[in-house]
Amino acid sequence: MRRLYTALFYLITPFLVVRLLIKSRRLNAYRQRVSERFSFVNSAPTPVDVWVHATSLGEVVTASPLIEAMLALQWRVLVTTMTPTGSQHVTKRFGAQVVHQYIPYDLPMLFRRFFKKYTPRLGIIMETELWPNAIYQAKRENIPLFLLNARLSDKAFKQYKKVAWMFKPVLNCFEAVFAQSEEDARRFMALGASTDKVDMLGNMKFDVECPIAFNDECAQLKEKWGQKRPVIIAASTHDNEEQQWLSHLRQLQTSIAKVMLLLVPRHPERFNAVYELSVGQGFNTARRSQPLSIHENTEVVIVDSLGELMDFYRVSDYAFVGGSLVPVGGHNVLEPIALDVPVFCGPYIHNAKALCKALKDADAIVIANDIDEVVTAISTMHEHTEQKSQQVTSASLVLAVNRGTVKRYVEKIEAILV
Repeated sequence: MRRLYTALFYLITPFLVVRLLIKSRRLNAYRQRVSERFSFVNSAPTPVDVWVHATSLGEVVTASPLIEAMLALQWRVLVTTMTPTGSQHVTKRFGAQVVHQYIPYDLPMLFRRFFKKYTPRLGIIMETELWPNAIYQAKRENIPLFLLNARLSDKAFKQYKKVAWMFKPVLNCFEAVFAQSEEDARRFMALGASTDKVDMLGNMKFDVECPIAFNDECAQLKEKWGQKRPVIIAASTHDNEEQQWLSHLRQLQTSIAKVMLLLVPRHPERFNAVYELSVGQGFNTARRSQPLSIHENTEVVIVDSLGELMDFYRVSDYAFVGGSLVPVGGHNVLEPIALDVPVFCGPYIHNAKALCKALKDADAIVIANDIDEVVTAISTMHEHTEQKSQQVTSASLVLAVNRGTVKRYVEKIEAILV
C-alpha cells in the first residue's frame, strides 16, 4: 500500500510545486528555499541529537518550551517546518541556536538524503503529522521516533478510522505516542497503535511561556491610539471571521465607548484583503506595519506582522481566539490566559476540545454559539468588572495546575538519549 502512496506522491509533486508558486503571489516566502523541500541543501554532514518537526506556526509555538528545555541540556536540535510563518517563528525565536529547514516532501529518496545529512539520534513529530515515508525511513535508519502532544480531532479521527488499516503499521513505527488527553490516547489505540506504545502525558500548551522582554513598540502604539481606550483583539482569524467582527463593531462602539479592535489574520497572505475589507466597511483603519497611520481616531488596526501576537495580547483587555467562528477548530487559547487576558471563542473548538472543556468547566473561558453571543459577553463583562477578575483568576488557576507537561516529555526523551 505504501508503494501505491509513494507512486501517487511522485505524480502529484509537480502540482505541489505549482501550488507553492501560486501561493507565493500573496506571500513571497513560499517561493523561497524550495530546494529544501527536495533535500537539496548543503550536503555537508550536520549531525544533531534531536529532530523536531512542527508543521506550522501553532505547532512551533507549542513546541518552543520543549526546544528551550532541550537546548538547556546542550542537545543539538534540528527543527523542520512546512509553512513560512512557522519557519519565521523558529528563526526569530531561536536563531542560530538550532538548525532549521523546511521538511522534505514525503518521498523515500528525499528522506534518505535528509537522514544521511543530519543523522538524528531521535526524532519528534508534533501532534498529528503522520507521513508514512518519513516515519518508515526513520524506522529503517533505527531512529527512535516519538509522536508528542498527540491529538486527533473528531473530524480527523473519523477520517483516519476509515483507513485505520493503513495507519496501524505507521503508528506502530513510533517508539511511543504521547497523547494530550485520555480521549486522544484511546483514539490512537482505536486506530491500531499498540497499547504499550500509547500514554497520556498532558497538553504541552499549558507550559506556554510569556516573553521575558516585550516589544516596547506595541506599548507605544497604544499611546498613539489612546492609553485608556478599551482594546479587543481578534487573534488568529480566518476568512469570514473578520467580516463578522466588523459587522458588529458599530454595536460594540455603542456599548463600549471608544473601543479599539485589533484584527490579527492567521495567514499573512490575507493581510491586504482584511485591510481593504475594513476600509470598505467605512472604518478608520490603520496597519501595524505603518505606525504613523495610527492615531486617536483609529477604530481598527490590522496587525500585519509576525511574531508579535503575545505583545498585542499584552496591550488588550479582551481576547477572541479565531478559527472558532468558522469550522477550522480554534487555536491556542492559553497564550492570552498566560497574560491575564479573558478569552472568548466561538463554537468550533474541536482542535482543543479537552483543553477548552477543562477551562469551561472552571468558568475560565467563554465559549459562545456565534458572534452575537461573543459581542454580548464582552459587553457584559466590560460593564461588570468583577466578572472579568473572576474569569482571569479561574483561568490562571487552571493554567498553574496543569503546568509541568514539558518536563514529563523531556524525561521520556532523555531516557532514550542518555
